[in-house]
Amino acid sequence: MYAIFEAKGKQFRAEPNATLRMPTLDAEPGDRVTFDHVLLAERDDKIIVGQPSLDGAAVAAEVICHGRGDKIIVFKMKRRKGYRRKQGHRQGFTDVRVVDIDFGKGKSVAPGAEAAKPAPKKAAAKKATSKKAAPKPEAKADMPVEAVVEETPAVVETPPVADFDITDSARELAEEAGLDLATIEGTGKEGRILKSDVQKAIKNRDEA
Repeated sequence: MYAIFEAKGKQFRAEPNATLRMPTLDAEPGDRVTFDHVLLAERDDKIIVGQPSLDGAAVAAEVICHGRGDKIIVFKMKRRKGYRRKQGHRQGFTDVRVVDIDFGKGKSVAPGAEAAKPAPKKAAAKKATSKKAAPKPEAKADMPVEAVVEETPAVVETPPVADFDITDSARELAEEAGLDLATIEGTGKEGRILKSDVQKAIKNRDEA
Protein backbone atom coordinates (compact mmCIF):
# COMPACT_ATOMS: atom_id res chain seq x y z
CA MET A 1 0.00 0.00 0.00
CA TYR A 2 1.45 3.32 -1.07
CA ALA A 3 0.54 6.64 -2.67
CA ILE A 4 2.33 9.11 -4.93
CA PHE A 5 1.63 12.74 -4.05
CA GLU A 6 2.89 16.13 -5.19
CA ALA A 7 4.16 18.86 -2.90
CA LYS A 8 6.54 21.80 -3.34
CA GLY A 9 6.79 21.06 -7.06
CA LYS A 10 8.12 17.53 -6.46
CA GLN A 11 6.60 14.05 -6.31
CA PHE A 12 7.05 11.69 -3.37
CA ARG A 13 6.15 8.07 -2.63
CA ALA A 14 4.40 7.68 0.72
CA GLU A 15 4.23 4.39 2.60
CA PRO A 16 2.97 3.81 6.18
CA ASN A 17 5.58 4.94 8.76
CA ALA A 18 8.04 5.92 6.00
CA THR A 19 10.33 8.93 6.48
CA LEU A 20 10.49 11.43 3.62
CA ARG A 21 12.93 14.30 3.06
CA MET A 22 11.13 17.24 1.49
CA PRO A 23 11.88 20.89 0.74
CA THR A 24 11.53 23.12 3.79
CA LEU A 25 7.93 23.26 5.07
CA ASP A 26 6.36 26.07 7.07
CA ALA A 27 5.64 23.92 10.13
CA GLU A 28 7.20 23.20 13.52
CA PRO A 29 8.53 19.78 14.64
CA GLY A 30 5.64 17.72 15.97
CA ASP A 31 3.03 19.45 13.79
CA ARG A 32 0.82 17.39 11.50
CA VAL A 33 0.64 18.30 7.81
CA THR A 34 -1.68 16.98 5.09
CA PHE A 35 -0.96 16.61 1.38
CA ASP A 36 -4.17 16.30 -0.63
CA HIS A 37 -2.77 16.26 -4.18
CA VAL A 38 -2.49 12.48 -4.56
CA LEU A 39 -1.64 11.45 -8.12
CA LEU A 40 -1.58 7.66 -7.78
CA ALA A 41 -2.45 5.04 -5.19
CA GLU A 42 -1.98 1.30 -4.76
CA ARG A 43 -4.43 -0.67 -2.59
CA ASP A 44 -5.33 -4.38 -2.54
CA ASP A 45 -2.89 -5.01 -5.43
CA LYS A 46 -4.77 -2.51 -7.61
CA ILE A 47 -3.28 0.73 -8.89
CA ILE A 48 -5.53 3.75 -9.42
CA VAL A 49 -4.25 6.68 -11.45
CA GLY A 50 -5.62 10.19 -10.97
CA GLN A 51 -6.52 12.53 -13.80
CA PRO A 52 -4.64 14.36 -12.44
CA SER A 53 -5.59 13.57 -8.79
CA LEU A 54 -7.75 11.19 -6.77
CA ASP A 55 -11.03 12.37 -5.29
CA GLY A 56 -10.78 12.79 -1.50
CA ALA A 57 -7.38 11.11 -1.20
CA ALA A 58 -4.78 12.60 1.17
CA VAL A 59 -1.51 11.77 2.93
CA ALA A 60 -1.07 12.80 6.57
CA ALA A 61 2.44 13.20 7.96
CA GLU A 62 4.16 14.43 11.12
CA VAL A 63 7.08 16.88 10.97
CA ILE A 64 10.19 15.36 12.55
CA CYS A 65 12.83 18.06 12.14
CA HIS A 66 14.34 20.71 9.90
CA GLY A 67 17.89 20.68 8.60
CA ARG A 68 20.33 21.70 5.91
CA GLY A 69 22.07 19.45 3.38
CA ASP A 70 25.77 19.06 2.65
CA LYS A 71 27.63 22.13 1.50
CA ILE A 72 28.36 22.52 -2.19
CA ILE A 73 30.75 25.00 -3.79
CA VAL A 74 29.48 27.31 -6.54
CA PHE A 75 32.33 28.77 -8.59
CA LYS A 76 31.95 31.21 -11.47
CA MET A 77 34.61 32.68 -13.70
CA LYS A 78 35.00 34.52 -17.00
CA ARG A 79 37.94 33.59 -19.12
CA ARG A 80 40.54 36.34 -19.62
CA LYS A 81 38.33 38.82 -17.73
CA GLY A 82 39.73 38.44 -14.24
CA TYR A 83 36.24 37.56 -12.96
CA ARG A 84 36.06 34.86 -10.28
CA ARG A 85 33.33 34.27 -7.71
CA LYS A 86 33.27 31.44 -5.20
CA GLN A 87 30.49 30.78 -2.71
CA GLY A 88 28.98 27.90 -0.76
CA HIS A 89 25.37 26.73 -0.55
CA ARG A 90 23.47 24.38 1.79
CA GLN A 91 19.95 23.39 0.74
CA GLY A 92 17.33 23.35 3.49
CA PHE A 93 15.03 20.36 4.02
CA THR A 94 12.31 18.99 6.31
CA ASP A 95 12.03 15.36 7.42
CA VAL A 96 8.46 14.07 7.84
CA ARG A 97 7.03 10.69 8.86
CA VAL A 98 3.96 9.32 7.08
CA VAL A 99 1.19 8.74 9.64
CA ASP A 100 -1.83 7.83 7.53
CA ILE A 101 -2.89 7.39 3.89
CA ASP A 102 -6.53 8.14 3.04
CA PHE A 103 -7.57 6.81 -0.37
CA GLY A 104 -10.86 8.75 -0.37
CA LYS A 105 -13.42 7.58 -2.94
CA GLY A 106 -10.77 5.99 -5.11
CA LYS A 107 -12.01 7.80 -8.23
CA SER A 108 -10.12 9.98 -10.65
CA VAL A 109 -10.97 13.68 -10.90
CA ALA A 110 -10.44 15.35 -14.28
CA PRO A 111 -9.90 19.14 -14.20
CA GLY A 112 -12.69 21.17 -15.85
CA ALA A 113 -14.68 18.11 -16.82
CA GLU A 114 -17.71 19.08 -18.82
CA ALA A 115 -21.13 17.85 -17.87
CA ALA A 116 -22.16 14.80 -19.81
CA LYS A 117 -24.44 15.73 -22.68
CA PRO A 118 -27.64 13.71 -23.16
CA ALA A 119 -27.54 11.23 -26.00
CA PRO A 120 -29.46 12.28 -29.13
CA LYS A 121 -32.87 10.74 -29.51
CA LYS A 122 -33.11 7.93 -32.02
CA ALA A 123 -35.69 7.98 -34.79
CA ALA A 124 -38.88 6.13 -34.00
CA ALA A 125 -38.84 2.57 -35.25
CA LYS A 126 -41.34 1.50 -37.85
CA LYS A 127 -44.27 -0.54 -36.64
CA ALA A 128 -43.85 -4.25 -37.13
CA THR A 129 -46.62 -5.90 -39.15
CA SER A 130 -46.04 -9.59 -38.58
CA LYS A 131 -43.65 -9.96 -35.62
CA LYS A 132 -43.14 -7.92 -32.48
CA ALA A 133 -39.77 -6.27 -31.99
CA ALA A 134 -37.56 -7.99 -29.42
CA PRO A 135 -37.03 -5.98 -26.20
CA LYS A 136 -33.72 -4.13 -26.11
CA PRO A 137 -31.30 -5.01 -23.32
CA GLU A 138 -30.86 -2.36 -20.66
CA ALA A 139 -27.81 -0.20 -21.06
CA LYS A 140 -25.18 -0.78 -18.40
CA ALA A 141 -24.20 2.17 -16.27
CA ASP A 142 -20.79 3.61 -16.93
CA MET A 143 -18.36 2.32 -14.40
CA PRO A 144 -15.09 4.08 -13.46
CA VAL A 145 -12.13 2.56 -15.22
CA GLU A 146 -9.09 1.67 -13.18
CA ALA A 147 -5.89 2.13 -15.13
CA VAL A 148 -3.12 -0.32 -14.27
CA VAL A 149 0.42 0.98 -14.61
CA GLU A 150 3.81 -0.20 -13.58
CA GLU A 151 4.99 0.58 -10.09
CA THR A 152 6.46 4.08 -9.82
CA PRO A 153 9.95 4.17 -8.28
CA ALA A 154 10.67 6.28 -5.20
CA VAL A 155 11.42 9.91 -5.96
CA VAL A 156 15.01 10.97 -5.53
CA GLU A 157 15.75 14.64 -5.04
CA THR A 158 18.48 16.04 -7.31
CA PRO A 159 20.89 18.51 -5.65
CA PRO A 160 21.47 21.87 -7.34
CA VAL A 161 23.99 21.81 -10.17
CA ALA A 162 27.19 23.74 -9.46
CA ASP A 163 29.57 25.28 -11.96
CA PHE A 164 32.96 23.59 -11.99
CA ASP A 165 36.34 25.17 -12.78
CA ILE A 166 37.82 22.59 -15.16
CA THR A 167 40.02 22.62 -18.22
CA ASP A 168 38.52 21.81 -21.61
CA SER A 169 40.63 18.67 -22.09
CA ALA A 170 39.72 17.43 -18.60
CA ARG A 171 36.02 18.04 -19.24
CA GLU A 172 36.13 16.05 -22.51
CA LEU A 173 37.95 13.16 -20.83
CA ALA A 174 35.47 13.13 -17.92
CA GLU A 175 32.49 13.08 -20.29
CA GLU A 176 33.99 10.18 -22.29
CA ALA A 177 34.60 8.21 -19.07
CA GLY A 178 31.15 9.06 -17.67
CA LEU A 179 32.53 10.59 -14.45
CA ASP A 180 30.61 12.92 -12.14
CA LEU A 181 32.60 16.16 -11.81
CA ALA A 182 31.40 16.57 -8.23
CA THR A 183 33.39 13.44 -7.23
CA ILE A 184 36.68 14.70 -8.70
CA GLU A 185 39.07 16.64 -6.44
CA GLY A 186 40.86 19.42 -8.29
CA THR A 187 44.56 20.03 -7.62
CA GLY A 188 44.94 23.10 -9.82
CA LYS A 189 44.92 26.73 -8.76
CA GLU A 190 41.92 27.51 -6.52
CA GLY A 191 40.67 23.92 -6.88
CA ARG A 192 40.65 23.81 -10.68
CA ILE A 193 40.21 20.30 -12.09
CA LEU A 194 43.07 19.26 -14.38
CA LYS A 195 43.35 16.43 -16.88
CA SER A 196 45.64 14.56 -14.48
CA ASP A 197 42.89 14.73 -11.80
CA VAL A 198 40.43 13.07 -14.20
CA GLN A 199 42.96 10.39 -15.14
CA LYS A 200 43.54 9.68 -11.44
CA ALA A 201 39.79 9.40 -10.82
CA ILE A 202 39.43 6.95 -13.73
CA LYS A 203 42.27 4.86 -12.36
CA ASN A 204 40.76 4.77 -8.86
CA ARG A 205 37.39 3.76 -10.30
CA ASP A 206 38.92 0.93 -12.35
CA GLU A 207 40.83 -0.34 -9.33
CA ALA A 208 37.68 -0.28 -7.22
